Amino acid sequence: MADGTFRNLTERLGEWFLRKQELQTARARLPRPDGPAGRAVEQARLLRQVALQVAESQEELPPGRRHAVLLTLYRDFVYWALVAKSENGAAIAPDLAASWRQMPGDRLLSAAGSADNLETLRRLLVDLSPAASLDATDEEISRVRAFGDELYEDLEASQRRVDRILIQRWLRVAGACAAALTIVFAIRAIIVGPDLAARRPLRTSSTLAECVADSAACADVMFHTREENDPWVEFDLGGIKSIRRIDVKNRIRCCQDRAVPLIAEVSLDHVHWKEVARQSGDFATWTAKLPRTPAAFVRLRVPRVTYLHLADVKIH
Repeated sequence: MADGTFRNLTERLGEWFLRKQELQTARARLPRPDGPAGRAVEQARLLRQVALQVAESQEELPPGRRHAVLLTLYRDFVYWALVAKSENGAAIAPDLAASWRQMPGDRLLSAAGSADNLETLRRLLVDLSPAASLDATDEEISRVRAFGDELYEDLEASQRRVDRILIQRWLRVAGACAAALTIVFAIRAIIVGPDLAARRPLRTSSTLAECVADSAACADVMFHTREENDPWVEFDLGGIKSIRRIDVKNRIRCCQDRAVPLIAEVSLDHVHWKEVARQSGDFATWTAKLPRTPAAFVRLRVPRVTYLHLADVKIH
């Protein structure tokens, strides 16, 4: 019983995230690209794009009536749009008049908006002769174009449905991944504990003159000493704390070898120091894991003549 409930819950969650059934149903409504409806959709898209280019072209066109050209393009577009939306198995109508008669009246009425407008559109697209098209007005072209836009929206509805489901799928998956990462980082923060060095004062054995007052030359480090013997950086934890790890990020841009060997030391009284960890090889990041160790001060030191500069230090 419990196994069945768990399986059912898993399947429901999987469907909510991936939406497989809805996507399958939506894709089943798409016309096959190599079928009559698919070819009709392709042709309708092409004709609509050409009509838009003619209507909105800023280039100089040859003399003639652009409205008549647009009517011709929209006649062909409407024909192919109606073919694409015709009932499965229906024979392809030989022309727009036949296709118009085959299409259920409610579909055409929905795209036209009113019976009077539909009758005007039928006259413009089906009955009007090429010669009479030369006298088409701006208002008539606007009606035809709006009708074509409605048909196009209906034509693309199935593809938009598929696109929406895919977007929802990836948004939900991305959201779940983001939530999982947030939980992981939150758990890690709880396990690791707060950064005891955050917003606490630090001191260095010296400061390179070029790295004062937020110099751009040292933007990638938290401090930079002069070249000297035994350079160090020291963190005041504000009282005795129990620490168990020190995370060190070396400078990325250059000179990582300057921080080697790096010694980590702790002190309770700022007088007596005890070494708790040492990194003897080159490193980009170093985590010194310690047994629970009491410390009021933590110092990182390089026991040789060198510069010392680090990108970040965290103490937990």
